Amino acid sequence: MVNTCKMQANVMKRANLFVSIVLGLTVMSAGRAMTIGWLHRVGGGQAGDPPAAWLMPLVGDALVGLTALVVAYLLWRRPTPASWMIAMIWTAIAAFDALAALLVEIAVPWPDFVMLELFGRSMFVAAALIHVVIFVLLSRPEVRVRFAIG
Repeated sequence: MVNTCKMQANVMKRANLFVSIVLGLTVMSAGRAMTIGWLHRVGGGQAGDPPAAWLMPLVGDALVGLTALVVAYLLWRRPTPASWMIAMIWTAIAAFDALAALLVEIAVPWPDFVMLELFGRSMFVAAALIHVVIFVLLSRPEVRVRFAIG
């Protein structure tokens, strides 16, 4: 009996650790909302303006960033199957958006974008990997139990 209680406590500790990591990575994703500031300049033709092909990745980043804090709140305060499903869908969309931005960057580079000058194309891969990590952690059995997923 004592062993079973210890095992359950360890499972919950791991679940809480995994959810804490997921929350941190989700809150980090809120920074993608900064792309809202570029939307009005898409296809503008001025120095530093994003090419027209960048509209979809910028809108995607804005939506991912704006909804990140809502997703984090649901995971933190409402551990329900619905919250878990919302987080899984959100992170899949966010990973797709990051990889789509990589493809757009390869096809239609954005000249004079400071983030690309600093980090290069690896920033898109890193963003996608963050969401793969979130997806994997949310799929862990310990975490699924915490959200009442059988």
